[in-house]
Amino acid sequence: MKSAKKDLFDKIIHIYPKLSPKKRRVADLIMNDYKNIFLMTAREIAEKCDVSEPTIIRFSVDMGFSGYAEFLHYMKGLLHTELTSAERLTRASRKLDEGTTIQRYCQNAIHNLQNLMTSVSEAEFKKIAHTIFQADRVYVVGYRASATLAYHLGYLLKKVRENVVIDTDLSWELVDALNECGKNTLMVIIAFPRYPRKIIETLKYAKQCNVQTIGLSDTPRSPITTLSDQYVIIDIEGVSFVDPFAHIIAFLGALVHEIAFLDNEKALRCISKFDSGVKAANEFYTEDEIDQRLAYRLNRPQITSLWPQKADKLP
Repeated sequence: MKSAKKDLFDKIIHIYPKLSPKKRRVADLIMNDYKNIFLMTAREIAEKCDVSEPTIIRFSVDMGFSGYAEFLHYMKGLLHTELTSAERLTRASRKLDEGTTIQRYCQNAIHNLQNLMTSVSEAEFKKIAHTIFQADRVYVVGYRASATLAYHLGYLLKKVRENVVIDTDLSWELVDALNECGKNTLMVIIAFPRYPRKIIETLKYAKQCNVQTIGLSDTPRSPITTLSDQYVIIDIEGVSFVDPFAHIIAFLGALVHEIAFLDNEKALRCISKFDSGVKAANEFYTEDEIDQRLAYRLNRPQITSLWPQKADKLP
């Protein structure tokens, strides 16, 4: 499979001989400085190349896109793959005048959530949920930044169904387990830019072992998307070294709910079993313990604070 960068250059090289001198200036700019194109409007590119704005739009059409907006979307997918963390931080710092950091980050999360509601169809969503529900065993796999997403999905799935395994280390144990898997074993792979080579190799190996695969990634060109039997594409807006995952967390929560709704009684049995287990292990702090602690402190002869002080040691 060609890299996104090579695909871009191949497109330009293919049409270059047929371009007018003005369009060639645009092509030269993109090939020399493609990492900055994502931050520029059609007008800004036109000014830098000393051409008209319609020339930029016509160049996009020559490249095989419907217009500049589609070309920009393509460039965004390329940059998600190619940019280093340092380059993402540099680009994020250029927008410091667009409100506070938390305002920009929240607005970006809201925008991603709005895109999510319109980009994943109900039929696609239900099909993915049904596949996970039907599998005998489910492996949820993620690595590096996507490990947090894999753990979140796996933890929630364990509450509503049995035989869920989380792997965020891509250990040899996972490879050994894949060798013994049956046809009704499923691997859910979560990977967003930059895509770790290690998880791509694990996905390839799972397919060799006839394990069903579902990929969760950001573009149709993602190696996770192209290699998986089924996939969900969740677009990520925003170029930063901090991946904006709020909308992906929302999607995973909705997916687990959909799986639970397929068999409410089975889900309730699993949740009850989970609750009984954590209760028996005294896993969570309870209100009774809080009340006991406060009562102990309030019954002491001298009360200066409800919270421990350095000189206020308990006997």
